[in-house]
Amino acid sequence: MVKTLIVDGNNLLKIGFHGVKDFYNNGEHIGGTWHFLNTIRKFLEETNFNKVMVFWDSDTNSSQRKLIYPKYKMNRKSSPNDVEKTDSFNKQKTRVKQYLEEMFIRQLEVENSEADDLIAYYCQISLDEEKTIFSSDKDLTQLISEKVLIYSPNLKSYYKFGDNIKFKNCSIPHYNVMTFKILSGDTSDNIDGISLMGEKTLIKFFPEILDSKIYLTDILTKCEQLLKEQQKNVVLGNLIIGKTKEGIMGDDFFRINKILVDLSEPLIDEEGKKMVREYYSESMDPDGRGHRNLIRMMIADGFFKYLPKGDDAWINFLKPFLKLSRKEKTKFRNKN
Repeated sequence: MVKTLIVDGNNLLKIGFHGVKDFYNNGEHIGGTWHFLNTIRKFLEETNFNKVMVFWDSDTNSSQRKLIYPKYKMNRKSSPNDVEKTDSFNKQKTRVKQYLEEMFIRQLEVENSEADDLIAYYCQISLDEEKTIFSSDKDLTQLISEKVLIYSPNLKSYYKFGDNIKFKNCSIPHYNVMTFKILSGDTSDNIDGISLMGEKTLIKFFPEILDSKIYLTDILTKCEQLLKEQQKNVVLGNLIIGKTKEGIMGDDFFRINKILVDLSEPLIDEEGKKMVREYYSESMDPDGRGHRNLIRMMIADGFFKYLPKGDDAWINFLKPFLKLSRKEKTKFRNKN
């Protein structure tokens, strides 16, 4: 079976961009670029992947969710220093994309789409592949299955089928992450949850969410039963009427939050889905790609001073990518 590494592109680039601060070339920060490529290299060394897919957030990635929920990600404030940082980040993103083209690594960015949705749809259509997703985004843990693993760079470990996902005050089975986030919201994306229902309170009333598959309808049915016994309970009352800190939303609360967080129905238009399908099935034309281009780029970017000492350092760095290139060239020849 084909083994595929799926990379949440913006997520990985941000880790290096903010974490590798001392890597510069001619006065320009290159830490994000270096960390991105070196991370993929290590994964290719450790696991015999047949294919690597990188999915990027577009500049307008929040637009579809903002149409449904205008407050989406509105909590992410910018400062004067952010303009310079954004410029550096975008330059490094462009440079990473150029490297990936030479390395026979598929990559896709779809206008108005988030990488999460592209990854989710790819997982739906690539049933003949065993996939490892590289991302610290816990939303993607919804996708875990017997054929899908998640590697968390924060934990430096894998989430696999049957595992619990660690949140602030609890650990939730991956198959209940969607229901959990619908009710509790997501502060990082500015999605409101039920008023006064924190993680501990949610588990207090619905402990079954910790060890068995539970749906939103199950939660609401039990809530109605509990309210018969605890008629004055404010939290249960808030849940049944869909009340957030902004007020009573009723059924719209559950409908909107499900659309925002549920990756079983990715927010991608038909053209975007068509592009994902093409990248799933395409073979990569080797014409114009090659290791000589990579070496020239690495020299221009000053990478060699960050490699281990030794005449074969650059060969060892490129070896996993060259191995992947050979696989892709063989696939292209066989198909054509």
